[in-house]
Parts: sequence; C-alpha cells; structure tokens
Amino acid sequence: MNRLKQKMLDLSLEHKLIAAFSCFIIVPLILIGGIVSWVYVDNNRTTMIDAAVENNKQIVKNIDTSLQPLLRLSMFPIQDSTVYQIMRKDYAKIEYPLLERGQDFDKVNGLIQSGIMLYSDLIDSVVIYHENSKSIIGRSNREYMNAAYFRDRFTEEPFVRKIREAYGLFVPIGIHKEELLSAKGVPVVSVGRAIMDPYTKEDLGFILFNISVDKLKTLWSDTAFSENTSFYLIDEADRIVHSMNAEEIGLPASEVLGSEFQYHKDGKVNTQIARDTYIISSGSSLANWKAVTVIPKKDLFSIVYLMVAVLIGVLILLLVLSILISARIATTIMKPLAVLNSKMKLVSQGQLNVSLDTKQRGEIGVINNTVDQMLKEIRELIERIYVEEEEKRKLEMNALQSQIRPHFIYNTLNVIKWMAKIQGAAGIEEALQAFSSVIKFTVKKEGNYVTIAEEVEFMENYTKILDFRYFNTFDVTYEVDPAVMKYRTLKFLLQPLVENAVFHGFEGIDYKGHLIIAIYEDQGALVMKVEDNGRGFPEDGQPKKEQNGPRDGFNSIGLNNIRNRISLHFGPEYGLWIQRREQGGTVAWIRVPIITEEAG
Repeated sequence: MNRLKQKMLDLSLEHKLIAAFSCFIIVPLILIGGIVSWVYVDNNRTTMIDAAVENNKQIVKNIDTSLQPLLRLSMFPIQDSTVYQIMRKDYAKIEYPLLERGQDFDKVNGLIQSGIMLYSDLIDSVVIYHENSKSIIGRSNREYMNAAYFRDRFTEEPFVRKIREAYGLFVPIGIHKEELLSAKGVPVVSVGRAIMDPYTKEDLGFILFNISVDKLKTLWSDTAFSENTSFYLIDEADRIVHSMNAEEIGLPASEVLGSEFQYHKDGKVNTQIARDTYIISSGSSLANWKAVTVIPKKDLFSIVYLMVAVLIGVLILLLVLSILISARIATTIMKPLAVLNSKMKLVSQGQLNVSLDTKQRGEIGVINNTVDQMLKEIRELIERIYVEEEEKRKLEMNALQSQIRPHFIYNTLNVIKWMAKIQGAAGIEEALQAFSSVIKFTVKKEGNYVTIAEEVEFMENYTKILDFRYFNTFDVTYEVDPAVMKYRTLKFLLQPLVENAVFHGFEGIDYKGHLIIAIYEDQGALVMKVEDNGRGFPEDGQPKKEQNGPRDGFNSIGLNNIRNRISLHFGPEYGLWIQRREQGGTVAWIRVPIITEEAG
C-alpha cells in the first residue's frame, strides 16, 4: 500500500490530473450501474427487507418506550424530598451515624419498593449509592449483597464510572454481569444517573436500575422472515445483548457479525458480511442500542443482475474517452506552468529582472502577478538596503572625520606638557594632560564600539578641559552603575550632549552650573543620561547659534548624527531624546541595547 502511494506521489502533475479526471468519471458510472442493477432485483427482496426494517424499528421503539419511564424514575432521589435530604446528609457530623444510617436505609428501601418497583415490571433491582458515606443507602434486594465485591470492585466498574462521569445525565449501560445483588452474576443491562445537587452541583451519589436480559425478550416477537434469519440486540459498547445462540451473548459484535460490519440507524440495508448475507440495523436514540437482523440473500431473492456486461463495456469506452479528455485538459494547464518554471530558474540564478506574463488568466495569472510583485519588492528591498548602507557608511565617515586623531598633535602636546612642567606651570600641565588623554582616546581606539568604562574616562578628561576653559563655573557628578562598566556602546555618544549642556546651557547664567552624567540598565536596555541646571536647551535638539562668534566645535559630532547612527545600528526603537526639566535646565538621554561582546 505504501509503495503504491509513493508511486502515485512520484507521478507528474499531468499524469495525476489524468488519473483524477478518470476517477471522477468512473466512480459515478459505477454508482449509476449499481443503481440500475438493483432495479432488476426480484420484488421479494424489497418486500422482505422492508418488513425486516419495520420489525427492527418496532423493536427499537419498544425499547425506547420501556426505558422512558426509567428515565423519569432515575430522577426519584432528587424529586422525592425524603430521599434528597438523606442524599445530602453528612453522617460524620451526626452523633449516632450508624443508627441514623440504618434508619435512612429502611426509609429509602421502603420508598424504592413503593415508588419505583411498582411502576415498572422491567426492573429487576435498584441500587442507590450515597457518595458522602461511600455506602449503599438503598437497594431493592435486602436479602443479599456481595459486600466484598462492593468494597473492592463495585465503584471501580467501568459502567459505574461512566454513570458518575455523566454528571447527572441519563446513562444506559450495555450487557454486564450483576454481581452486587446476585450471587451467580446474571447478565443484565442497566440504566443509571448521577445524583447532583441542583443548587450546588455537588455529587451526592448515583442510582442504578438493573434489567434482566431475559425480560428484554418480551419487547419483541420471535417471528423469523425465513428459516435462517438471525436477530441480535447490540449494546452501546458493540456487545451482543440478545442472540438465539446463548453462547454469543456478551461477545463483541465484530466476532459474530464480522469486523467490517457497520451499523445503519435508519434501518436500510447496510452491507454484506459474506457473499450471500445481508444485514439490516436500526438504532435506539435513547439507549444507543442497535437491533440487527441478518438475512441470507438466497432467502430474499433470486439472483438476476441484468445489463452487467453492457455496463462493463460502457465503462471501458468511457474510460478511454476520459483519458483522452483529461490529457487535453492537463496539457492546457501544464504549459503555462512550464513557462513559469523556466523563468523561476532564471530568478534562482540571480536574474531578478525577469518579466512574467501578468495578462494570463485564471490561477496561473494570479501566480504570475504574485511572483512579479514579489520580484519587484525584492528589487526595491535590495535598493533600499544599498541606500541605507551607503548612508550608514557616510555617517560613520563623518563621525570619523569629526574626530581629532592625528598623532603629531598628541606628540606635540606631550612636548608642551613637559615644557610647562619644567617651567612650573602646573595648571597648564594638568590641562594638557587631560587634552592629551582625549587625543590619545581618539587615536588609539579603532572600530565603532568602546566599553562604558572607556567612555566614562574620556568624558572625565573632556569635562576637565571644559572646567579649565570656563574657570570652574560648573561641577560634574557621575552616577554610573558599576555593573554596566563592561558593557559596550558606540563611541562619542555622550560628548555632544555634554558639549551642548556646557556651551548652551551654562552660557550667561549667574549661578554655578551642575552637570549629572548617569549610566544604568533599565528594562533590558542601556540608558545614558546627561542632566544640567542651565538655562534650558530646545526640546527639538537644535541649539541656537551663539551670538558671540562661532562656538567651539571640538569633537562635536552633532545630535542629528547621533540619532541617525543609533537608528542605523540598533533600529527605530532606540534613540536620543531631549526635554526641559521642570526645575530648570535640560535632560537628554540615550537608550541603546545592551552589548556584552565585541561589536564590528
């Protein structure tokens, strides 16, 4: 089977279409041929089958009619106030539980005899189980109960579990042995219902009615349609409840009727289990049991199938025609697919400028339009990536060009520093030392990324230079979380913010400036904040041009440059934000992802 399936999968699409079209023609013809053949079957077949169907339906109707009163009686523990109150009792909270339970047992037994057993001749025995005390609170047979069976197996029986799991619904149970109130374990069928508190939905127990299999025989007659006709009653678990052969009772229906047997609830002919046998079945809507009649075909009609040879000839002729027609249809479908396949091979080789026939109609036209749109979007995406990479490269070049990196400046500053030291100019020496460290940072560090520790050291030297320039007119406070010192970030992100805070925020103020540089981790991202108490910086991040000449452009990359670099490197969810402080001044913060490894 698997080999045949694999061969079918390996067929080309054209051959699959031919096979499919052929099947769509053959199958209806076979059905039509079968219907025509049945028209010529002897009228006795129809008459006897109809009679068997009606007999099955009547048996099912009798079963439903007999079980209907049991459905109402199963509500007895809820409808009767005495039994309902007993079912709700918790004997563990009663002073004399054994005495109370014994009195309740007698009450329930009396009610069973007067309120249940008198209403139905079909019931053999009744059991009411009390969930709270795990005991039988009432039973129709007071003379005998198998205590060991009750203790060890009763509540674990599949039919008991089925009743309890139905949560108050009416549950018919197929054939099984009754071992609780019968010493011999007689075969019975049962119906039951879990007793649920209608207000709290608490499980109070269940009620079980047992019906002897022998009493079920009163629901149908022994009339046979022929000498070899057999009748079976099958329960919801597909086990034989009734058979003329006593040895078959309780066996699975598949062992008696065959493993391929399937039931038919409307009473029509179902299928053959042998070449000479028919089966008729009807189902009960209440109990889900089935009445099945098995009639040998020879007893129904004389076998005469007319026109079989004609039908076979017609099938062969139509098969040939269907193959020819399907081959033509398959070719019409496959030709545009072959063209599409050849062009897609060109695309796989890198030729993205392939043009497709977008005027093609039908599904092929839809595919062509979709692929053409996809290729157009791919070309646009490549162009956009190229433009973005070019812009990123230009931004990086601008950043690098704006950095003061020549080695000779660094060497010259060292010479001046030693001259200042020799001449005793300590302030000049300290300023040159800080400036030299800044130049050294720009010269030494290659690539785009530095550690937070390196960035902080650079800012300390840079602010020291600004402090000399502005004659100690501002203070700097660093609030850097030690845990982030080893993280990496883009170079020169803080310097433009500090530069703008000092050049624009502290200009013209009559009090000492205060600058706070904070770096910390927040919600999985790295936050770098520069806060000042100056005269305020425009929220749009565009400082006004200084009126006293051009501002010092030392190491200033520009705020827009920083925004673009962050967006290109990390995406639009990160960036730079600037706003005024309520108490005066400006706060600017940068949010970038946490980077713990070396970046390119």
